[in-house]
Amino acid sequence: MSRFKKIMIAVAGLIVFLALAGYVFVKTQMTHHSVTGTPAAVQPSGDEVLDAIRRGIEFLRVHQEPDGEFSAGILDPKPAFTALVVDSIVHSPDRLNEKTPFVARAVKAILSHQQEDGGIYTPALGLGNYCTSACIMALTGLNNPKHEPVIKRARDFVMGVQHESGGMGYGDGGDPDMSNTAMSLEALRKAGVPEDSDVFKRAAAFISRCQNSSESNPEVWAADDGGFIYRPANSKAGTRTTPDGKTEYISYGLMSYAGLVSFLWANVDRDEERVKSAFRWVRENWTLQENKNIGNQGLYYYYLTMAKALQVYGVRIIETTDGKKHDWPVELSERVISLQKDDGSWVNENGRWFEDDAVLVTAYMIRALTVCHKEFHRPSRSAP
Repeated sequence: MSRFKKIMIAVAGLIVFLALAGYVFVKTQMTHHSVTGTPAAVQPSGDEVLDAIRRGIEFLRVHQEPDGEFSAGILDPKPAFTALVVDSIVHSPDRLNEKTPFVARAVKAILSHQQEDGGIYTPALGLGNYCTSACIMALTGLNNPKHEPVIKRARDFVMGVQHESGGMGYGDGGDPDMSNTAMSLEALRKAGVPEDSDVFKRAAAFISRCQNSSESNPEVWAADDGGFIYRPANSKAGTRTTPDGKTEYISYGLMSYAGLVSFLWANVDRDEERVKSAFRWVRENWTLQENKNIGNQGLYYYYLTMAKALQVYGVRIIETTDGKKHDWPVELSERVISLQKDDGSWVNENGRWFEDDAVLVTAYMIRALTVCHKEFHRPSRSAP
């Protein structure tokens, strides 16, 4: 074979490879087919939060895929995205369930992904822990006894992939992080894992290693603001150098609320210093205008995590260090509703962590508003 032919074959092979790589890249982005219908009109109920939730659910309903999923990319983590939608809908004030046809189709899609090891995920992509934790939250929210065997196997899978450090990551072998740890702990609590389980004790040790609190975190980089970073020595907000030359990893909003709620899911007492320090960060850094210290990156997941953390912490009124008092479910719901689109959706102009996907973000906000709505029916409580 001539040298020219060899070069041409090599070039042709490279072109085919690049074409396939491009095809896979496009197909693995979060994608959806065309809408399947027209959202039903939501009649005003006199409850602004409830109406916003219902408009969001209508947006999601017409974006369901023919197979029951809520994403269409070849390698999307379908079980997780579908479960996040189901979780938001079944916990909403109307408590939709499998008697609603589109919910039933979504649940069937979730169940179809359970693997022999008990995890609920797509093997080609992995992300087993992330997907399984999301599915546990959706399935437990249905309160359907027939799903108990599926939930138990999924629960055992999540407990089995806990990292030796006590944290959880996306899959069964990746580095653990605060985001997945928070999600997994919530799932395990909802799946009925006993509060005195060692899985929570080990998790508490990992959570401490992500907190900027030098009294309880032995890491040399630990600062003292009580906030949290993504994982030990890794912050999406970057680092800063102190006057004495020490490198500190900057706490940021999403992980600080994830850290607070993770301590509580792990049964660390709210009067324990680590929790008090985490809540002090909340009081000193209260904002709904940004995901504190990283702007609009992950803004909507920040809102959702904030809502869950403050609900579990158990306060309604937060007095910030400037002396102002914040009725957080009122302020958060007003902020979220102000961002809702005319079609009932929410979407972030910043696409990091899939937040340019309206289906995913709408599910987040339905869940966040549901937390706020539930808080409206509880007595007003202030932090001690």
